Amino acid sequence: MTHPVSDPQQPADSTVQPGITPAGPEFEVYTPPAFVPPQQQPVAEAPVAPKPRKTGVIVLTVLLVLLFGATGALGVLFAQETDRTADLSKQVEGKDREIADLNRKVKESKEDATRAADLQKQAEAAQKKAENDAVSAQKCREAAKSLTESLVANDRGKGEAAIGQLLIQC
Repeated sequence: MTHPVSDPQQPADSTVQPGITPAGPEFEVYTPPAFVPPQQQPVAEAPVAPKPRKTGVIVLTVLLVLLFGATGALGVLFAQETDRTADLSKQVEGKDREIADLNRKVKESKEDATRAADLQKQAEAAQKKAENDAVSAQKCREAAKSLTESLVANDRGKGEAAIGQLLIQC
């Protein structure tokens, strides 16, 4: 048997009068079914999983590029500083040689100054000796002059005194 609710094609009143068959419908009456089963929508396939993103690889690549760039920059700076250090070392060596030369010259100058001071002392001593010798020589000359005067004057007493003075002074 058909059920009017589940079979929508049967007229609604056929269940009410079971023995009568209608002669023909004058018009068709539409009665909506009380329950309409939901239409099933086609089952959508599960969306395809998106391709895995390569964000990690891209970030690592960028970091590696930056790392290599920084390494290159630091390498260039290191090379420049190494060259600069070598230049400064050469300059320091040159200045050390100059200082050693100047120290040697200072030492030689001190030695020369000491020698000059010694020579000056010797010269002063020689000058004093020469002055003393000149004074004694003057006295000797005066004694010789008085001897000569006594001989010219033929004064024997004066001559003997002059000879005594000559022996003492010279």
